[in-house]
Amino acid sequence: MMSNSTRDGLSFGEFLLALGRYWYIWLVTALIVTAGAFAWGKRTTVPTYSASSTVMIYHPNNDPNQRNADILAMASYRQLAKSNMIVQPVQEQLLKVKGYQGSIDTLTAGISTSVAQNTLNLQLKVQGSSPKLAAQTANLLAKSVQQHLPQLVPNTGSVQVVEQAAAKRSTLINGNRVQKLTLGGLLFGLYLGVLATFIYTAWRR
Repeated sequence: MMSNSTRDGLSFGEFLLALGRYWYIWLVTALIVTAGAFAWGKRTTVPTYSASSTVMIYHPNNDPNQRNADILAMASYRQLAKSNMIVQPVQEQLLKVKGYQGSIDTLTAGISTSVAQNTLNLQLKVQGSSPKLAAQTANLLAKSVQQHLPQLVPNTGSVQVVEQAAAKRSTLINGNRVQKLTLGGLLFGLYLGVLATFIYTAWRR
């Protein structure tokens, strides 16, 4: 059962009155913490965009057994798309782009692949610090897969780029981080402000 007063004898009614009387304590505290959270979020958040391109990997014949084999091989191709032999040429090209400072490990970590069920289309999704860079990286990766996958798997068949990435289709994947940090700062600031008001009120008694 909730008590009608705090441990030091300050009733909840008195505390509510204190919140109104000393409103500037919790308000200023909340504003300071919120502003700090917002500034921290802006300083530490690097915009990250995602873009994707698609390659088709298949043997151009009507043999259903070969198609089934190609579909089964897609799982391996997904892994090979992140191999050093395929990613390294992409990194070398990106190092020529003004402003690019990423490492090959960061590039590889930002690559994800997917294959729709029973298809031969390998979607390559990558990350970049701008819509243009994300699209450029996705297209470089697709080209590298097209060029180097047959060297890794000699019986791959035909590798064709069927969809190129475009900057206008890139999506911002961490756009809400600053807002979330700011909201968290506001809630935490209100908590600290109410606590500071309680301590101040209890001290004045």
